[in-house]
Amino acid sequence: MNRNQALATMTNGTNGTPEALVEAAFNQVKQLVAAQGTPQLFPNGIGSLAFEIGLRAETRPEIRISVNISGPQLGAPAAPSEVTITMDGDVEVTFNAEGHHIIALIMEQDLTHQFPQTMKKVNKILKNGGRTLLAAATFPDDIRATHPETKPFHFVDIPFQAGGPVNPPLPHTPHVISKIADFSVALKQVNATAQQRVDALSWLIHLFGDIHQPLHCIERISELHPGGDRGGNSFQLKGQAHNLHSLWDSSVSFTNNESPQLALDIMQEHSRPDLAADLAHTEVESWARASFALARKFAYGPLQENPANPPTPSAAYLKKAEKIGRKQAALAAYRLSNRLHEILG
Repeated sequence: MNRNQALATMTNGTNGTPEALVEAAFNQVKQLVAAQGTPQLFPNGIGSLAFEIGLRAETRPEIRISVNISGPQLGAPAAPSEVTITMDGDVEVTFNAEGHHIIALIMEQDLTHQFPQTMKKVNKILKNGGRTLLAAATFPDDIRATHPETKPFHFVDIPFQAGGPVNPPLPHTPHVISKIADFSVALKQVNATAQQRVDALSWLIHLFGDIHQPLHCIERISELHPGGDRGGNSFQLKGQAHNLHSLWDSSVSFTNNESPQLALDIMQEHSRPDLAADLAHTEVESWARASFALARKFAYGPLQENPANPPTPSAAYLKKAEKIGRKQAALAAYRLSNRLHEILG
């Protein structure tokens, strides 16, 4: 699919608020899609749209909100596969459904082949809970706004500092490691309600993806970020991704491939036998530390942070990130299959 891009930039005066700016921005998107001249301007449709909204006032610092939407052509029935919203400062939210969907689809294929009776039980839990597999994969992100207490569940900020230890101590719980354990126990509770079971299943599907995303398992401490860079969220980049974390959130695929086919492609590239040595490591903490090592070497290593002139990842960097992302997605899915079979088989 062609990925024509439209860029709109809006600024507002001292009376603006982030909420008002976001609303105004989406109104502009609606107007763009509804415009009579849109087919002539974009004959192949719009596969990706990005815009920035700026708020500046004399009495407060500038706030810049960057929104990137990519997926099927705007106006098509299917929902966008990815929405990224970044607010400079202390607020950052990233929604990337595609990676979690792909992991869920690989798990479904793998579990159906390896442990078909377990897959039937997974489907029964989803059916009783009124949730599809793909909806389950993104459920924990969908409720983040209404359940802010769950935000720490998605990551583990293992500290990375130049000259620091290779295996730093883990931060305090809750974090993604502890919550995988908690939701594994919750899914085992046969007397739990249908809602409780489908929620526990959804969290496991999602968190197995999160723990295999390298930037979910690291926080770099430096002179620029003495309090930590929030898993690369504060590491600014030039290019389609505005920060390091966002880039690696999309590393399963930087193209606009359809999730079912991409899942099959990844399974062909990274079969269970091919990953046997990695799958032999069954401790959840070891998965997080492996992600930490990947982030330290391949995410941070090749890039020099410079807020005044953010780096642009090279083609070789992006190729390596995608290669790592696809392997990590396969590992996450196969390990998820194993865990679900342990619990439900």
